[in-house]
Amino acid sequence: MRIGEIPVNERIQIRVVQGDLRFECEAIIVAKRDDKLYLSPIKHEGQIIDFRGDKLQILAFYVGNGGQAVGWSACRIKKDIVHGKLCHVLTSSRDSVRVNRRMEKRIRTDMRAALRTMSMEKEVEINLKNYSLGGVGFVSALDIRESEFYPVALLFADHVQGFRISMRIHILRKLPYQDNLFYYGAQITPAEDRWVDYVQKKMTDLQARQKKPDLSAQL
Repeated sequence: MRIGEIPVNERIQIRVVQGDLRFECEAIIVAKRDDKLYLSPIKHEGQIIDFRGDKLQILAFYVGNGGQAVGWSACRIKKDIVHGKLCHVLTSSRDSVRVNRRMEKRIRTDMRAALRTMSMEKEVEINLKNYSLGGVGFVSALDIRESEFYPVALLFADHVQGFRISMRIHILRKLPYQDNLFYYGAQITPAEDRWVDYVQKKMTDLQARQKKPDLSAQL
């Protein structure tokens, strides 16, 4: 699939990597022309981003109606004008490849946790939706600004297991959610050994329960 084949009004995800720094965002395709995608302006802290830079890697991802994600590497983004408005133009000389952006095993949950950004005086409760060895996904009514995406302190507590830990996370994604909430995806930087041990034990327990036969049907 060529990148210019994505329909107008669809959303495309952009990942920019420069050394140890990583930035992720989402943009709407507002027009197409000559295998180029014209995107709604991508901003950071209210300013339109200039994607020029040394050793800058830009990748794009798109999920079609079938749910399969595809991606393009070696992308370029520059500013241009379309329909009289400033926008970003996305191009890639390569065909798409199928990708699985969620290869890391995750534990689905619905539990309370708390976080605090640098500007907050106290922790705020959030709803944790999933977690893994290296990341978390959570929902909150907080409209966290991009300038507050890192560092963020996350307080996780499993009262049944008597496990409690405070971790530093880096928010990578912010998406609209239902009921005026936001969904956030974040990376743990770095994951402590005791967090890794806790998650691995959880995964082992879940796998054991899934393999356990259901005897109720035999009674």
